[in-house]
Amino acid sequence: MPRAQELLDQAIATVEAASQELRDERLVARAAAAVGELRAQRDKFFFKSLVGVPLANKAKVTADSLMNGRTASNLEALEAIVAEIKSKADAPGTVLT
Repeated sequence: MPRAQELLDQAIATVEAASQELRDERLVARAAAAVGELRAQRDKFFFKSLVGVPLANKAKVTADSLMNGRTASNLEALEAIVAEIKSKADAPGTVLT
């Protein structure tokens, strides 16, 4: 499995684990939505190539931050990374599998 996909898998697992500890149902729902978006992106060509590694690593690092501090601001940072991933992986000319 390419490295970017492994990093996204780690980020997904970390966010899922962190969401188990969230007390606010709205944050739990936002975390679940972020996980769904990451899962939707992981099988695209972008993450099967080296080009996806930096963004996947950013997602993993941000997920680790969420695990260490389950706050709305950390979740917002993750959502920003997810939005960045979507904009780059879905950019015109990106080859999907």
